[in-house]
Amino acid sequence: MLTRVMYKSLAALLLVAAGLSDAELTRNIQRQLSNLDYGSGRPVVTVKGGVVSIEGTVASLWLKEETINRILKVEGIESVMSDMMIAKAENDAKLAEQVIKAVRSYALYTVYDDFQGRIRNGSVYISGAVTEPKKLTDIVERIAKIKGVQAIDNKVVVLPANQEDDRLRVLVAQAIYSQPEFERYSMADPPIHVVVNKSRVTLIGAVRAELEKRKAVEAARFVQGTLSVEDKIQLVK
Repeated sequence: MLTRVMYKSLAALLLVAAGLSDAELTRNIQRQLSNLDYGSGRPVVTVKGGVVSIEGTVASLWLKEETINRILKVEGIESVMSDMMIAKAENDAKLAEQVIKAVRSYALYTVYDDFQGRIRNGSVYISGAVTEPKKLTDIVERIAKIKGVQAIDNKVVVLPANQEDDRLRVLVAQAIYSQPEFERYSMADPPIHVVVNKSRVTLIGAVRAELEKRKAVEAARFVQGTLSVEDKIQLVK
């Protein structure tokens, strides 16, 4: 079902001050949107009394949100009524593959961060923890740019800055990955992620053998300063 959404502008009173006609506002909007790549069809924009109506189908959630944000920046625009739709992905499984690739290929995503997620009808739910706000902002944007993503429910936590936690992250990761059992794994895509919050360690990931799982947990527990270790490591065949 099509749902119309209204977005209010922070510059709602500028229409009167600027004295711009609807035709002039329309031209200003088109200039704002001119360098966005809509592919074969651009959304249809109409302006009446400073209120913008926009409809059409775009490829991604990012493109939909960017379109609305740019319109709201045009002086004289009171509000935006959006009927824009996002083109559907082939299926949730294909979408999940692209989301996983977008996260894992992000240069700043490390062994100290964790993202978990699920997808239903094109809506992406993400949870986990990251060490910097920038990482969360960047990854959410990467997901929003994937064609077919309809919405993002973001429950990822940004861990508080803490020098002791920074020290523990490094020491726990070194203790785990210096063991012979982990030599065959690549640190470009580490099997176990080390999340530390207030000296409490959570190990998240998947390994191929019970011995690897046990060795990782034991290594983390022996690191000086660790208050507790939560084991969320899964076994995969």
